[in-house]
Amino acid sequence: MTGELKRARLGVSVVFAVCGAAFATWLARVPAVQERLGLSTGELATGLFGLAAGSVLALLGAGALLTRIGSRAAVVLGAVVLCGGLPLVALAWSAPAFCVALVVLGVGNSLLDVAMNAHAARVEEGYGRPIFAGFHAFWNIGGLAGSGADALLEAARVPVTVHFPVAGAALLALALWAARTRFLDGADRGQGGPAFAWPSRALVPLGVIAFCGFVAEGAVNSWSAVYLADVTGATPALASLGYFAFSGTMIAVRLVADRVVARTGAVRFARVAATVAVLGFVVVLAVPWPVAAVLGFAVVGLGVAGIVPIAWSVASRKQADAPARAVAAVAACGYLGFLVEPVLVGALATNVGLHWALSSAVVVTFAIVFLAPALRVRNATSPQVDAP
Repeated sequence: MTGELKRARLGVSVVFAVCGAAFATWLARVPAVQERLGLSTGELATGLFGLAAGSVLALLGAGALLTRIGSRAAVVLGAVVLCGGLPLVALAWSAPAFCVALVVLGVGNSLLDVAMNAHAARVEEGYGRPIFAGFHAFWNIGGLAGSGADALLEAARVPVTVHFPVAGAALLALALWAARTRFLDGADRGQGGPAFAWPSRALVPLGVIAFCGFVAEGAVNSWSAVYLADVTGATPALASLGYFAFSGTMIAVRLVADRVVARTGAVRFARVAATVAVLGFVVVLAVPWPVAAVLGFAVVGLGVAGIVPIAWSVASRKQADAPARAVAAVAACGYLGFLVEPVLVGALATNVGLHWALSSAVVVTFAIVFLAPALRVRNATSPQVDAP
C-alpha cells in the first residue's frame, strides 16, 4: 500500500468532515437566521424546500460533470460553492434572497457530496477491502464538531453575519488542503455520459435502498427533538439528546461497519441493520418515556448507519466504468427521501399525531430487508462480495 494511497484516504476523510461541518453550521443556527430575517414559518419552509430541491437537481447532473472535469476538480468546485453559500445565507436581505442562497448551498452540498463519494470509491478500490462507511463516519464527526462550535458561538452571541463567513473561509481552506493528493487526479475524466444521471436498471434497487435509508435518517434528524418534547414530555435539554445519541451510535457503527461487511457480506449486513433500526423505532413508539425514547433513537442510529454508505459503494462497483455517475444516480434517489420525509411525516402528524406518523419510518426502513439482495456483488475481486 503506497504512501500516496494513505494520504488520499486521509484527504478524502477530511473532505467528508468539512462537508458535514459546513452543513451542520447552517442547521444548528437556523433559528438565528430566521430571527435575523424575520421569516415566517412558511417562508422558512420555502427556503428549506429550496435547499432540498437544489440538492436533488444538482445531483442529476453531478455525475456527468465529474466525468468531464475529474472528481478532484469537482471537490474543489463543490467546496467553493458550499462554503461560499454559508455567507450568502447569513447576509441574505430578504426571504427571496434567503431562498436563493439556500439553493446555492444545496447545489454545493450535492457537488461536493458526489465528488467525495467518487473519491471514496476510488480509494476503496485501491485498498481492495471495504472502507466506505469509515468515510461517512467522518461526515458525522464533522457534523458534531460543527454543531458543537455553533452552540459555543450561539452562547457567546456571535452573529451569523460574522460566524458563517469565517466558518466558510476556514472550511474551504481545509478542503483545498485535503484535495491536494495526486492519487485522485484524472482517472474519472473522459468517460462522457448523459447530462442527467438517471439510475440504470441495476441501480434502481440501490436507489430505493438509499431512499429508505435517508427517510429513516431524516425522521430522526427532523423529528426526534419534537417527539421527545411533545410526545414524551422531555425537557428541552433531554429532548436534544435524541439526535446526539443517534449521531453518536452512527459514528461508532460507521467506524467499524467496513470490517463487518467484509466478513458478513453486504446483503446480510443490510438485513440485520434494517432490523435493528426497526427495533429502535419500535422502542421509541412503544415506550413513550423520555429515557426510553433516547435509547430507542440510539438503536436506530446503530441500524441505519451503514445502509447508505453500502448502497453507494455497491453502486460504484456495479457501474465500474463510470462510478461517479453511479454514485450520483443513487444519491439522487436517496436525497429524494429528504424531500419526501418532512412532507410525509408532517402531513400524517397533522391528521393522526406525530406518535403514529413516525410509524411510517418503520414501514420504509423494514422494506430494506426485502431489497437487500440488490446489494450482492458477484465480482470476486470486489471489496464487498456475497454468495449468489
